[in-house]
Amino acid sequence: MKKNLYQHYFKDKKITVMGIGLLGRNIGDIKFLAENGADIIATDVKSKTELKKSLLTLKKFKNISYTLDKHLVGDFKNRDFIIKGNGVPLKNKYISNAKKNNVPVYMSLAFTLDILRKENIKVTVIGVTGSKGKSTTTALINAILEKSGKKFHLAGNIRGVANLPLLKKIEDGDIILAELDSWQLQGFHSLKISPNIALFTNFFEDHLNYYGGSMRKYFHDKSAIFSYQNENDTLIMTHESKLAIADYIKKPLISKKIVAAFGKKLQSRHYNIFGRHNEKNIALAYLTGKRLGISDKIIFSALTDFKAIDGRFQFIGTQKGVHFYNDNNSTTPDSTIISLQSLQKKYPDSNIILIGGGADKNFHYEKLSRYITRNISFSILFSGTATDKIKSYFGPRFGRVIETMSMKTAVNIAIEKAEENDIIILSPGSASFGVFNNEYDRNDQYLKYIKSGTK
Repeated sequence: MKKNLYQHYFKDKKITVMGIGLLGRNIGDIKFLAENGADIIATDVKSKTELKKSLLTLKKFKNISYTLDKHLVGDFKNRDFIIKGNGVPLKNKYISNAKKNNVPVYMSLAFTLDILRKENIKVTVIGVTGSKGKSTTTALINAILEKSGKKFHLAGNIRGVANLPLLKKIEDGDIILAELDSWQLQGFHSLKISPNIALFTNFFEDHLNYYGGSMRKYFHDKSAIFSYQNENDTLIMTHESKLAIADYIKKPLISKKIVAAFGKKLQSRHYNIFGRHNEKNIALAYLTGKRLGISDKIIFSALTDFKAIDGRFQFIGTQKGVHFYNDNNSTTPDSTIISLQSLQKKYPDSNIILIGGGADKNFHYEKLSRYITRNISFSILFSGTATDKIKSYFGPRFGRVIETMSMKTAVNIAIEKAEENDIIILSPGSASFGVFNNEYDRNDQYLKYIKSGTK
């Protein structure tokens, strides 16, 4: 996209960015805004020390001022617009104040797509959402697109990928492949945008601490994936997400609707990933490839070559006869149970040692606790409110569990307990805060200590 088509949206505009962050997405957006002549206030509740690495990246820009350790109401007044980061509370007083003063509030990906729409740049947007399976389904589609040679751009909830800088790269006819969490979809509701091809993997308890325990509010944000589609657009669902839509949406949807199933054609191939959940992810990706006009030969070549991505039910190797899995991104009880069930089916004669637990997101843990009691040989749980809930359902004499504040300790204990052909899996079923900086820190520490063998 030519610079003259997008720069006027930012040049000399007074913009507040709410959230600098540590993962690169917001930093990339702030850098893009600065390069295009915006007058920026970047604000974050984290301290200068916590944000040191991020701030160093932006150091050369003189048109950025900072409010750290807090937010200030004044930073949200008399601005041309606000860019809001993920996870800002639904009734945040600063965002409410901006809207009260008629200051527009955007989220970066939806704003990017809105600019493309206004400038009549024709793109095909593929959006993937759901409580779990987003990352694997997105990665499967990514593999298909790479194999096909089609020009595409990754966006959304991808580690280190900023959205606004895509405006420099996108041209007519390109594809945008976006993994979309419920927070990013808030921005889609605001601008009344839905992807051309929308994938909805499933819907169950997640982020309920954010939504005040309301599944309806959580679903409302998710529903932006299809709410603004037209008759030429496509919604690809699983059976589970179809049922959820029927529960929460009473008006008919006008887009084309397809239900993904792992039928005979898909069953006839061998894949490197396994489990019922991954069969559904494969089916969703296959139908997306067909919707884009890609041949079966190319699609199946991509799907059968595909290996699990970091932290998504990923086999990371065998050491001294013990099999290690990294399921770091299973942050709900339901997703952890699904992963454990898949392991039991693949390794019916093996014991499973679980590393999990942590902070609660207002989930129900009785089902996971029962599953652990009946099926898991030993558990090492990170201290936190979720672990407190899990342990509260164990019987008074249940002894196959230990609590820790250290990944190194957890891995050491797991290795000591494991015998040949056993499985050690990190599958938290809960949030990372309290013991780790974020879920990526938890993931990286697990891989580090497995690689080192610890002691």
